[in-house]
Amino acid sequence: MFKKTLIVSSLILSSAMANAADVANSNLQVSFESAHLQGAGNQITMLKVPVTNKETGVTQFFDMSAIFAADKNGGLVFKNISSVKSVDFGSANQLVAGYYLDQKGESWYVDGPSVGANGRLSWTLSENQGGRKYSVQLLSGQLKGNELVINIDSYNKILKSASNLNYGVVNGESIISGAQSGKMISLISYNHLGEPNDSWSLRQAPEPIVEE
Repeated sequence: MFKKTLIVSSLILSSAMANAADVANSNLQVSFESAHLQGAGNQITMLKVPVTNKETGVTQFFDMSAIFAADKNGGLVFKNISSVKSVDFGSANQLVAGYYLDQKGESWYVDGPSVGANGRLSWTLSENQGGRKYSVQLLSGQLKGNELVINIDSYNKILKSASNLNYGVVNGESIISGAQSGKMISLISYNHLGEPNDSWSLRQAPEPIVEE
């Protein structure tokens, strides 16, 4: 349903005007300016993208992710595009425990929530596959006063533009933000300058059955 040309042209339109744009050869309109966009490196994640049927007036929401890359002719395109129907965005600060796969097909486990001494909810996300190992801990609530990150150098820089997401630490050293929408968790880590430098899109999946 969502082709590469749709994603590219819609992003350009949404940056130039704050109105819904028609999707060519369809009865649909898309409004990227109303979505929640997160980006890091060459990957972009778009949460709650409104897509409206002009004939019925019904609007549905989709969560999308894509990787920016060059084709064989050197042209810039989006690849590895995926989209799923979204659910209530109010779930963004309530991660769902379980088994997940990232965009490379590597396994993640999400555990929680538990309640900390200050009343914040806490989740642990862990990945150990393909020669890499990431360990993420997130706390609910605003970034200000987050005990996991308050002593990290980039804290004050990120605080100036922090969103209403969960924040925490990856591998005990870098600040990371996380949000859930539907079956997808979006994670973005930040460097010492407070700039995004890596991202992951995790999607819920059936946990493999291990034969004894």
